[in-house]
Amino acid sequence: MDLTNKTVAALGDSVTRGFDGTVNLRYNYPRYLAKYYNCRVCNNGINGATIYETLEKEIEKIKDNKYDVIILMIGTNDYGHLDVPLVRIISKLTTLVRKVISQHHEAKIYAVLPMTRFDDDKNAANVVRYSNYTFNQLLDGLAEVYSAFQVPFIDWREYHSEFITDFNYKDMYQDQHVHPNAYTYRKLAFYIGDFIKNN
Repeated sequence: MDLTNKTVAALGDSVTRGFDGTVNLRYNYPRYLAKYYNCRVCNNGINGATIYETLEKEIEKIKDNKYDVIILMIGTNDYGHLDVPLVRIISKLTTLVRKVISQHHEAKIYAVLPMTRFDDDKNAANVVRYSNYTFNQLLDGLAEVYSAFQVPFIDWREYHSEFITDFNYKDMYQDQHVHPNAYTYRKLAFYIGDFIKNN
Protein backbone atom coordinates (compact mmCIF):
# COMPACT_ATOMS: atom_id res chain seq x y z
CA MET A 1 0.00 0.00 0.00
CA ASP A 2 1.20 3.48 -0.89
CA LEU A 3 1.25 5.51 2.35
CA THR A 4 1.31 8.94 0.66
CA ASN A 5 -1.25 11.25 2.31
CA LYS A 6 -2.71 8.36 4.33
CA THR A 7 -3.68 8.63 8.00
CA VAL A 8 -2.01 6.07 10.22
CA ALA A 9 -2.63 5.08 13.86
CA ALA A 10 0.36 3.53 15.62
CA LEU A 11 -0.63 1.45 18.67
CA GLY A 12 1.88 -0.08 21.02
CA ASP A 13 4.27 0.28 23.92
CA SER A 14 7.43 2.29 24.60
CA VAL A 15 8.99 1.30 21.27
CA THR A 16 6.05 3.02 19.53
CA ARG A 17 6.12 5.96 21.97
CA GLY A 18 9.83 6.46 21.23
CA PHE A 19 11.41 5.70 24.61
CA ASP A 20 15.14 5.02 24.50
CA GLY A 21 15.44 3.66 28.03
CA THR A 22 15.85 7.11 29.58
CA VAL A 23 13.71 9.63 27.69
CA ASN A 24 10.95 9.74 25.07
CA LEU A 25 12.64 10.82 21.85
CA ARG A 26 10.84 13.38 19.72
CA TYR A 27 12.08 11.53 16.67
CA ASN A 28 10.52 8.11 17.09
CA TYR A 29 9.43 5.52 14.55
CA PRO A 30 5.96 7.06 13.94
CA ARG A 31 7.57 10.49 13.40
CA TYR A 32 10.11 9.07 10.92
CA LEU A 33 7.39 7.01 9.21
CA ALA A 34 5.40 10.22 8.59
CA LYS A 35 8.51 11.96 7.29
CA TYR A 36 9.79 9.19 4.99
CA TYR A 37 6.45 8.09 3.56
CA ASN A 38 4.63 11.44 3.47
CA CYS A 39 1.71 10.34 5.66
CA ARG A 40 0.06 11.53 8.89
CA VAL A 41 0.83 9.30 11.86
CA CYS A 42 -0.94 9.46 15.21
CA ASN A 43 1.34 8.00 17.91
CA ASN A 44 -0.76 6.20 20.55
CA GLY A 45 2.11 4.26 22.12
CA ILE A 46 2.17 4.07 25.92
CA ASN A 47 5.35 3.29 27.87
CA GLY A 48 4.98 -0.05 29.63
CA ALA A 49 1.88 -1.05 27.62
CA THR A 50 0.83 -4.69 27.46
CA ILE A 51 -1.66 -6.62 25.36
CA TYR A 52 -3.23 -7.96 28.51
CA GLU A 53 -3.75 -4.71 30.43
CA THR A 54 -3.35 -1.69 28.13
CA LEU A 55 -4.10 -2.38 24.47
CA GLU A 56 -7.85 -2.17 24.99
CA LYS A 57 -7.48 1.45 26.23
CA GLU A 58 -5.49 2.39 23.13
CA ILE A 59 -8.14 0.81 20.89
CA GLU A 60 -10.91 2.66 22.75
CA LYS A 61 -9.06 5.94 22.28
CA ILE A 62 -9.07 5.67 18.46
CA LYS A 63 -12.50 4.10 17.98
CA ASP A 64 -14.23 7.29 16.77
CA ASN A 65 -11.50 8.29 14.32
CA LYS A 66 -11.03 7.18 10.73
CA TYR A 67 -7.67 5.78 9.64
CA ASP A 68 -6.35 4.30 6.42
CA VAL A 69 -3.78 2.18 8.27
CA ILE A 70 -3.49 0.86 11.83
CA ILE A 71 -0.19 -0.58 13.06
CA LEU A 72 -0.06 -2.85 16.14
CA MET A 73 3.34 -3.37 17.75
CA ILE A 74 3.01 -4.73 21.26
CA GLY A 75 3.75 -7.77 23.44
CA THR A 76 7.29 -7.47 24.79
CA ASN A 77 6.04 -6.20 28.19
CA ASP A 78 3.57 -9.06 28.56
CA TYR A 79 6.60 -11.33 28.49
CA GLY A 80 8.92 -8.97 30.38
CA HIS A 81 6.66 -7.81 33.20
CA LEU A 82 3.52 -9.91 33.66
CA ASP A 83 2.94 -13.25 35.33
CA VAL A 84 0.04 -14.12 33.03
CA PRO A 85 -0.17 -17.42 31.12
CA LEU A 86 0.46 -17.15 27.39
CA VAL A 87 -2.94 -18.67 26.57
CA ARG A 88 -4.65 -15.70 28.28
CA ILE A 89 -2.52 -13.15 26.43
CA ILE A 90 -3.31 -14.86 23.10
CA SER A 91 -7.01 -14.97 23.95
CA LYS A 92 -6.96 -11.24 24.81
CA LEU A 93 -5.15 -10.36 21.59
CA THR A 94 -7.67 -12.40 19.58
CA THR A 95 -10.56 -10.45 21.13
CA LEU A 96 -8.83 -7.10 20.58
CA VAL A 97 -7.81 -7.73 16.96
CA ARG A 98 -11.42 -8.72 16.23
CA LYS A 99 -12.52 -5.45 17.86
CA VAL A 100 -10.12 -3.32 15.81
CA ILE A 101 -11.25 -4.99 12.59
CA SER A 102 -14.94 -4.45 13.38
CA GLN A 103 -14.45 -0.81 14.46
CA HIS A 104 -12.20 0.07 11.51
CA HIS A 105 -13.33 -2.15 8.66
CA GLU A 106 -12.22 0.50 6.15
CA ALA A 107 -8.64 0.50 7.52
CA LYS A 108 -5.81 -1.82 6.53
CA ILE A 109 -4.32 -3.36 9.67
CA TYR A 110 -0.68 -4.37 10.00
CA ALA A 111 1.18 -5.88 12.93
CA VAL A 112 4.82 -5.84 13.98
CA LEU A 113 6.03 -8.56 16.35
CA PRO A 114 8.15 -7.32 19.26
CA MET A 115 11.82 -6.85 18.42
CA THR A 116 14.48 -9.22 19.73
CA ARG A 117 15.08 -8.46 23.39
CA PHE A 118 18.09 -8.92 25.63
CA ASP A 119 17.63 -9.38 29.36
CA ASP A 120 20.77 -9.31 31.53
CA ASP A 121 22.98 -9.34 28.42
CA LYS A 122 21.32 -12.48 27.09
CA ASN A 123 19.07 -13.02 24.09
CA ALA A 124 15.63 -13.76 25.57
CA ALA A 125 14.49 -16.02 22.70
CA ASN A 126 14.51 -19.26 24.68
CA VAL A 127 14.32 -17.91 28.22
CA VAL A 128 11.29 -18.44 30.46
CA ARG A 129 10.61 -15.26 32.44
CA TYR A 130 7.65 -14.61 34.80
CA SER A 131 5.15 -17.00 33.30
CA ASN A 132 5.76 -20.42 31.84
CA TYR A 133 6.75 -19.46 28.28
CA THR A 134 9.75 -18.19 26.32
CA PHE A 135 9.97 -15.01 24.23
CA ASN A 136 9.95 -17.14 21.06
CA GLN A 137 6.75 -18.84 22.20
CA LEU A 138 5.18 -15.41 22.68
CA LEU A 139 6.20 -14.41 19.14
CA ASP A 140 4.80 -17.67 17.74
CA GLY A 141 1.51 -17.11 19.59
CA LEU A 142 1.14 -13.54 18.34
CA ALA A 143 1.98 -14.66 14.80
CA GLU A 144 -0.79 -17.28 14.94
CA VAL A 145 -3.37 -14.67 15.93
CA TYR A 146 -2.37 -12.25 13.16
CA SER A 147 -2.29 -15.09 10.61
CA ALA A 148 -5.78 -16.23 11.65
CA PHE A 149 -7.13 -12.73 10.92
CA GLN A 150 -5.03 -12.41 7.73
CA VAL A 151 -3.27 -9.37 9.18
CA PRO A 152 0.10 -8.93 7.43
CA PHE A 153 2.82 -8.89 10.09
CA ILE A 154 6.55 -8.41 10.48
CA ASP A 155 8.44 -11.20 12.22
CA TRP A 156 11.99 -9.94 12.86
CA ARG A 157 13.25 -13.52 13.03
CA GLU A 158 12.67 -13.64 9.25
CA TYR A 159 12.20 -10.05 8.02
CA HIS A 160 15.57 -8.25 8.07
CA SER A 161 16.89 -10.76 10.58
CA GLU A 162 20.21 -8.87 10.45
CA PHE A 163 18.52 -5.79 12.00
CA ILE A 164 19.02 -6.66 15.69
CA THR A 165 21.39 -9.52 16.47
CA ASP A 166 23.46 -10.97 19.30
CA PHE A 167 26.41 -9.11 17.79
CA ASN A 168 25.01 -5.61 17.26
CA TYR A 169 22.30 -5.09 19.90
CA LYS A 170 24.56 -3.01 22.15
CA ASP A 171 24.97 -0.53 19.30
CA MET A 172 21.29 -0.64 18.26
CA TYR A 173 19.59 -0.42 21.66
CA GLN A 174 20.23 2.70 23.73
CA ASP A 175 19.76 0.68 26.93
CA GLN A 176 21.34 -2.50 25.46
CA HIS A 177 18.10 -4.23 26.39
CA VAL A 178 15.00 -3.44 24.32
CA HIS A 179 14.77 0.32 23.59
CA PRO A 180 16.17 1.58 20.27
CA ASN A 181 18.44 4.58 19.88
CA ALA A 182 17.69 7.36 17.37
CA TYR A 183 19.48 5.57 14.52
CA THR A 184 17.55 2.34 15.15
CA TYR A 185 14.21 4.16 15.32
CA ARG A 186 14.94 5.62 11.90
CA LYS A 187 15.70 2.19 10.43
CA LEU A 188 12.65 0.72 12.17
CA ALA A 189 10.41 3.31 10.47
CA PHE A 190 11.98 2.56 7.12
CA TYR A 191 11.53 -1.22 7.49
CA ILE A 192 7.92 -0.90 8.66
CA GLY A 193 7.07 1.54 5.88
CA ASP A 194 8.72 -0.66 3.29
CA PHE A 195 6.78 -3.69 4.54
CA ILE A 196 3.47 -1.80 4.30
CA LYS A 197 4.36 -0.56 0.81
CA ASN A 198 4.88 -4.14 -0.35
CA ASN A 199 1.92 -5.82 1.41
